[in-house]
Amino acid sequence: MAHISSDITQSPQSQSEMATAVDDIMAQYHDKTGLVLNTLNDIQERYRYLPEEALHRVSENTGVLLDDLKQMGDFFDYLSLDPTGRYVIEVCDGTCCHIQGAPRLIDKIERVLGIKIGEVTEDGMISIKAVNCVGACGIAPVVISEGRVYGHVRLVQVGEIVAETWDRAMAEES
Repeated sequence: MAHISSDITQSPQSQSEMATAVDDIMAQYHDKTGLVLNTLNDIQERYRYLPEEALHRVSENTGVLLDDLKQMGDFFDYLSLDPTGRYVIEVCDGTCCHIQGAPRLIDKIERVLGIKIGEVTEDGMISIKAVNCVGACGIAPVVISEGRVYGHVRLVQVGEIVAETWDRAMAEES
């Protein structure tokens, strides 16, 4: 997957800028096989979600129905149809993690941050996401924050995980 280095902005300045950005992303892929998913991944990386305008542009350029693109946005855990925080705390809610207490972890993270799953903190920095099995059942329940995997997570660790995420966010912002 190509890496787009640009200013991350949650909402594009204009529709013409959005169209240009999507066209630039799509121009990178010469192999039509992975064009759509790679394009959606890059749009997600750039805007931290899949704006409706971007999906329209991808649909126009590829002939893939808008509803199909939205279904892809719903299906893949990495993609989001709604704005996400710059930093995402993911809680595995696959069967093993669920049984081992993922719902309680989610509840605690929501209380600590003052937001619900799928929402973003007021400053736009952090959001919470429940994801399907991450393949780490041996260390369930699992929380992932910015590539760091926390295993055997207990409620008493939630504050520390949120604080570490927040500290990383603030360090990168300064």
